[in-house]
Amino acid sequence: MRLNNFTTLLLLNLVALVMSAQKDAQSIYEGNDMYHSGKILESSSKYTRALELNPNNKKANFNLGNSLYKNAQAVKSGNLGMPPNSKMTPDSLSKLIFDKAAQNFAVVANSVSDKDTLHQAWHNIGNCYLQKKEYQEAVNAYKKSLKYDPKDEETRYNLAYALKNLPKEKKNGGGGGQNNQPQNKKEEDKKDKEKNAQPQQTQMNKEQAEQLLKALMDSEKKLQDKRKQKQQDAANSTVEKDW
Repeated sequence: MRLNNFTTLLLLNLVALVMSAQKDAQSIYEGNDMYHSGKILESSSKYTRALELNPNNKKANFNLGNSLYKNAQAVKSGNLGMPPNSKMTPDSLSKLIFDKAAQNFAVVANSVSDKDTLHQAWHNIGNCYLQKKEYQEAVNAYKKSLKYDPKDEETRYNLAYALKNLPKEKKNGGGGGQNNQPQNKKEEDKKDKEKNAQPQQTQMNKEQAEQLLKALMDSEKKLQDKRKQKQQDAANSTVEKDW
């Protein structure tokens, strides 16, 4: 049977759509492999590429958020050198990258209905704000996260820390006196649920710097004895849980 032009066009579009979906899935797979091999900077480029191929791929948004978050941590701690001739400070660049990470998590939080995913996304948004010491915004995000999983101890712990650090005039509730190491929730392949090594100290070359800046851009510790963490600032963060 001979196909008319309209049917042929539909079929061609369908084939192109399927091929595009395969390509963005491959980019995510490659990004995950790089991420868990410690090539965090390179993984950001793969997730960004997946979004270029399919802007509606929420898994790419989530994974890019995690990758950017770790890049920001590395810049902030000095484990990732600044781009050549950069006029920015590590603190200002890390904040910019934390912002971009939060934006990617927000895309997920504002477009899915699964409660577990919503809980994880808002938790991670809270972590981004916590790292920037924007405590009220962190409190708001953690409260939204707890709406979807009121019993999550990590989120409750992070909320308590953010509340403790609010300016006195803004405090609207209790909050333990313990320090908090925010634990990011991760969306990766199920096989990827392992601890990742802290990024080795390195210097961004021009190409890598452009990749990171184009995207706008913790340690492997679990929560230790909370009673021994008083008065310490939020430190590195480990991406732990799968979506």
